[in-house]
Amino acid sequence: MPKYKYITICVTLLLLTFGFQESKSQTQLGLTGDNFSVEKLFDRESATHYYLTKINHKDKNGNIIKLQHAHSDKENGETVREFAQRMHCALAFNASTQRTPEPGIRKPQGVQIVNGKIVQDISTTAYILGIKSNNELVAYQPGTKAKSILKDGAVNALTAFGPLIENNQPVAESILKIRGNYSVKHPRQVIAQLDNLDILFLSCGGRGFDGEGMTAEDLIRILQGLKVKFAYMLDGGGSTSTVVKGELITKKIDKNGTVERLRPNFLYIK
Repeated sequence: MPKYKYITICVTLLLLTFGFQESKSQTQLGLTGDNFSVEKLFDRESATHYYLTKINHKDKNGNIIKLQHAHSDKENGETVREFAQRMHCALAFNASTQRTPEPGIRKPQGVQIVNGKIVQDISTTAYILGIKSNNELVAYQPGTKAKSILKDGAVNALTAFGPLIENNQPVAESILKIRGNYSVKHPRQVIAQLDNLDILFLSCGGRGFDGEGMTAEDLIRILQGLKVKFAYMLDGGGSTSTVVKGELITKKIDKNGTVERLRPNFLYIK
């Protein structure tokens, strides 16, 4: 057999074996549910792996699959995995950026509304994510008061970074420049929505764990390819955590990939 044909056959067998193992691994993790699916993908341009979690807007009986918001019941916060296991969540994600008003105490930034109740109303330079009763996602400008957000129909709200896509188009450059680290590669957590109100979470690696990381431009490029109508940047870096059926599927980042970061609040599906 010619040498080049032998090499081609060997490479093909390796690729087929790797593909089978990757598929088998995802099945063992249980990365599907009645109303959601999770797949792990690789973006060549950013040299980064990412998880794409798709949550149906409604179940087979026509009921809305509610995206919910909750705060930790511990002053120091808890990991997303701890929260998900405590609450028996199908899916759980990190949410807001945090502040530390006192040593050992973690609180989320900005405006916080949980199930129609104003928990916190602090003005910041960040945009606010609102979640309406039908799961529609909307971004509110910095400085918008919690009462105005409630009046607009949002029953949950939190503050992280800001929108990347609105009305199917990338936001203005001036909005992207509010946060300087948007142009730097980092692990990222983004919530997005399709026209039919299905919700997507894009959770990418970075800093050498599952890849180099992504910039805002990378995220917009991928999400536009998925035809999302809206996308908002949640907290990222070592906070990036996606938990499926009680298991953390994203890479730990802090302390050389050995520690899950404590968070003050969460988005989840029960």
